[in-house]
Amino acid sequence: MRIILALVMLIPLFARAQEKDTVEMLFALDKEFMEYRIEHGTYAAFAKYLAPEAVTLPPGAQPKRGLEAVLRDASDQPNTTVTWAPEAGGISEDLGYTWGLFSINTSQDDGSVTKQHGKYTTVWKKQDSGEWKAIVESFSLNPPPE
Repeated sequence: MRIILALVMLIPLFARAQEKDTVEMLFALDKEFMEYRIEHGTYAAFAKYLAPEAVTLPPGAQPKRGLEAVLRDASDQPNTTVTWAPEAGGISEDLGYTWGLFSINTSQDDGSVTKQHGKYTTVWKKQDSGEWKAIVESFSLNPPPE
């Protein structure tokens, strides 16, 4: 009887060990990253979601290598909101990626809103802790519509 009870208690552990990380999980993490950035700011979001070895590849600028370098320049523009949503992605073992589209909306003093759009890619890596962190962040603006 004790053996059966012990086996029943271990089933949830075996089930968790069998769970696989999925692209949907990365999509949810990507969305969580965006929502956290809106609520807490760029610096806090990067500190939470980027790995220590992260690299950012901003348009028109040199790569920023390592979380310390990324955080040195992490700031928010006044009256500006950045939102994004993943379009596709993939996952294999401990690496995954998401890519999607973003919008930057900046409120002007006259009440108008300047809008910019672009695309981004995030490469995710599963850490030893089991947590996923971004190791590469890259984005570029789309040209203005004609």
